Amino acid sequence: MPTTTFDPGARPVLLMLPAMGVAASFYTPFAHALEQACAATVLMLDLPGQGASSLRAASGDDFGYREVVETFIPEAVQRAVAQHPGRPLILAGHSLGGQLALLATAELKHVVHGLVLIAAGTAHWRVWPKASRWRAALAVHAIRFMASVLPWYPGERLGFGGNQPRRFMRDWSFNACRGGYRLEGSARSPAALARALVDVRLPVLALSLRDDPIAPPGALADLLANVPNAEVTRDAFDGVTSDAPWRRHFSWARKAAGVDERVAKWLARVAPRAQWSALRAQRLAAPGVLS
Repeated sequence: MPTTTFDPGARPVLLMLPAMGVAASFYTPFAHALEQACAATVLMLDLPGQGASSLRAASGDDFGYREVVETFIPEAVQRAVAQHPGRPLILAGHSLGGQLALLATAELKHVVHGLVLIAAGTAHWRVWPKASRWRAALAVHAIRFMASVLPWYPGERLGFGGNQPRRFMRDWSFNACRGGYRLEGSARSPAALARALVDVRLPVLALSLRDDPIAPPGALADLLANVPNAEVTRDAFDGVTSDAPWRRHFSWARKAAGVDERVAKWLARVAPRAQWSALRAQRLAAPGVLS
């Protein structure tokens, strides 16, 4: 596929949120490939408790989805807007990062100009294929139990999700066991959050990994059901076929798998009108400009 380029004034900015328990630096090869493919600026964000974050569940730091969705992501968006005024701003997320990015659009739908979901889907075990649904249910309830009885969830030892505080895992378990989303401690109820997401009308690129054991098609469909009025473009990729399916869920970020080309192609279509929206928002925010 030929390299996709943009007018310099329309170069998008992508904020990339990693998967659960994965450091942002893991995605450096993908970020470089995407920047070359479409002249975008890619900003990689470590989720609280991961990578370069100063928070650590093992040290007693407590946080949940609320801090990520209502504080961490909005503050990162605010910094990006200040640093790159007038440029299209796209939220991107892998796996759980995609879920959290989507939830954040409930408040940021007038600031963010698009959403990219890569191998993302809800953790709700009931949306898994029938043949593997019982295994998903066992895994979900086992993780929920361990996270509830231990001082913090030791995902690094268990091989799933990284080290997380109890409250974060309670939010994860709510989705995994019951479906839907709850931000524990938030003034916004799950019903209010669901209503806010219905109003999201952003362009969304949903890239699914074929034969993904972590985010199967039903999980992606369940996630997208939260934003029924969004303009969704769906595509699928094979990942790194030389790797086992579990590894394939992650290895696309470090080896050529065509994800950067798919994102660049989508951006070529949505970035020009997103650029107009960004410039309009900037003018309306200027002193003396009436909305």
